[in-house]
Amino acid sequence: KILYISDHGPYLNTFIRQDVELIAKNHDVLYIAFESNKSYDSQKVKTKLIKYPSQSFKSRLKWKAEEQGWYFNWYDKKFSSKIKAEVVRFNPDIIHCQFLYESAKLLQNINTNLPVIVNIRGYGASSKLRNKFYLKWLNKISSNNNIYPIYVCENLKVNLLKKGIKFLNDGMILNTGIDTNIFNKTNYSTGKQIIFTQVAAFNDKKGQEFTIIAFNEYLKKSKSRNSKLVFIGDGKNLVKCKELVKSLKIKKFVDFKGRLSKDEIIIELDKSTVFVHHSITSSKNDQEGIPNSILEAMSMELPILSTYHSGIPEAVDHKVNGLLCVEKDTNHYSDQMKEITEWGFIQQNRIKIIQKFNIESHIKNLEKFYEEIICY
Repeated sequence: KILYISDHGPYLNTFIRQDVELIAKNHDVLYIAFESNKSYDSQKVKTKLIKYPSQSFKSRLKWKAEEQGWYFNWYDKKFSSKIKAEVVRFNPDIIHCQFLYESAKLLQNINTNLPVIVNIRGYGASSKLRNKFYLKWLNKISSNNNIYPIYVCENLKVNLLKKGIKFLNDGMILNTGIDTNIFNKTNYSTGKQIIFTQVAAFNDKKGQEFTIIAFNEYLKKSKSRNSKLVFIGDGKNLVKCKELVKSLKIKKFVDFKGRLSKDEIIIELDKSTVFVHHSITSSKNDQEGIPNSILEAMSMELPILSTYHSGIPEAVDHKVNGLLCVEKDTNHYSDQMKEITEWGFIQQNRIKIIQKFNIESHIKNLEKFYEEIICY
């Protein structure tokens, strides 16, 4: 019996949904969300919302203090009582928290000897490390023999080690699993137009504005009028990026597609020439693990244009699977845009995903980890 925990239910993120749905085929699964529980047409996992009072005056005050690095404690008496009761009722063999940072809402509200897995994906092993009270809490839980870390990439483990956070249980590195049957190229025609595509939310660490600046330089250097930059996604920086495109007078070369369904994204990737994803470390020191969209594009044989950021070099070998540059180096980035257009599709990219990042192996490794924990 596996109890999954996070702020949001499993139907917000594809990489979580696919995992818990596949695990639920062979195991008794319950998913508890603390903030929202988005419904899904073909919902296959039992979900429950136990609402954390995040909008209360006390919680907002806590968050402001935490942002300033003065505080880190998410204990709430009523919430604690509710989550304890649900854990007792479901009586899981394992609790799997989908995000390290969000696990505090569980671990600061219950005391348990049950095995607890904390998934380390990015935010909790980068931006939050600037808060000394968060670090103190991490030091405390890392010394518990019932806490098991799962890192989505090696780099995030290194981030924690640099801060002196070493879990008593080594845990494992488990990269995101990609469904290579779905992300499978079918269109090998090479049209006259060169299409650079990015699939990502418009937030600070996705680097769309640097891609726009570099693309503008690329248009000037190559003197090409047969290229297009396509953005898929939305978010807080979308308006700013649209204004940047307008100010550079390149609107006819840039398409903003907004949020698309998975099937629509695959159609766009199938038309693309190069996948771009200029990940950066945000001003708040927030980092990615390995963006899933890069792995999905590799599964569709696209060459990758990205950065030496966090776990990306663990997936993209420079000059093999694509080209990498230093974060925010738009001059070099624009030169690489011109260079990579000559590459064509890369079958080796798909082979790498099948060998190292495929969903079947991912689930087998996760189930094996569960079994080892229970037996231990």
